Amino acid sequence: MKVVDWSALGRDERAEVTTRGTAAAGPEVTASVVRTLAAVRAHGDAAVVEATARYDGVQLAGLAVSPAQVQQARARLSPALREAITEAAGRIRTFHAAGRITDYAVDTAPGVRC
Repeated sequence: MKVVDWSALGRDERAEVTTRGTAAAGPEVTASVVRTLAAVRAHGDAAVVEATARYDGVQLAGLAVSPAQVQQARARLSPALREAITEAAGRIRTFHAAGRITDYAVDTAPGVRC
């Protein structure tokens, strides 16, 4: 896995990082993603099952994943990838926790607490 320190990159390097992979594949990929997202919004799980068949060649009976399947998949990950996923999840949690609205209580009248 390649780790990128965003703050250490110049403008050109940042542009390269954000346009690599599928972002650089062109408008046909973007259009396909837009269509797939629209189908999922309109048809939910059925659209995900259909897209999985189309793109992956796999016919799913459903989308539920058992705890045993999760453990089997986890066991197949390399330690480096498992660590990278754990680190990414922690960063995502930190980011979203910072934007969470905090609890508060206000006395709006004598004896009334909201």
